[in-house]
Amino acid sequence: MAGEHSLRDVIASLPADKRKADGPWTTFVLRPLSFPVAWALLALGVTPNAVTYASAFLCVVGFVLLAVPHPVAVYSAFSLFFLFGILDCVDGNMARMVKRPNPMGEWVDALGGYVAYATFLLGIGIAAEIANGSAIPLTGLRLPWAGGGWVLLGAIASSANLLMRATFQNYRALRPEEGRSGVAGEKRLSEAIGITGLLVPASAAAYAAGVLPFVVAAYAGIYGGGCLLVVLKLAAKAGKG
Repeated sequence: MAGEHSLRDVIASLPADKRKADGPWTTFVLRPLSFPVAWALLALGVTPNAVTYASAFLCVVGFVLLAVPHPVAVYSAFSLFFLFGILDCVDGNMARMVKRPNPMGEWVDALGGYVAYATFLLGIGIAAEIANGSAIPLTGLRLPWAGGGWVLLGAIASSANLLMRATFQNYRALRPEEGRSGVAGEKRLSEAIGITGLLVPASAAAYAAGVLPFVVAAYAGIYGGGCLLVVLKLAAKAGKG
């Protein structure tokens, strides 16, 4: 039962391989905050899947707020995505404590990740467009096309990330052990800079400094290149099999 779990048990449940895979932001910020939240929700009888669904809902609300042309709405959106990062750790903490077979759990967790990346990357593209128009911050220059440029780059970042995740997860479903190790370096990088990594705090800081378009462009390049690399790498492995 939920009441049988102590906070110490929740903290101790994190396996060494998972701890090693966490990026710095997760290790020092999100994960410590997630332990007491997981313990409290277990005590209330909340299920891990319910937490994942709630976190996905927060992302949808955050996406809507990113499209509102007011700083209060945008900062509120960043706060919701920060909360998503905590809950993304919470549901895993809870699942390890409950220890009930749940074939749908991994699917639900993946769904939460898809929703988070789709809404945040496209959302910051919209926020950058609203705040900067087609101007390139600090340069006095403008994008070579008028209107929607930062939204387009946000869409590229979002689409590339989703394709990369889908390719990796489908490959892992066919070859579980090989799939886990085949793109280990790329996965660690993704953890460090992704939605539960530096992406949210970096975007909030960039928005405050008026340079959010640079984050949008950087992630379009990172995820675009990363997607190409992962697809080619896994395709080559599949060709050998």
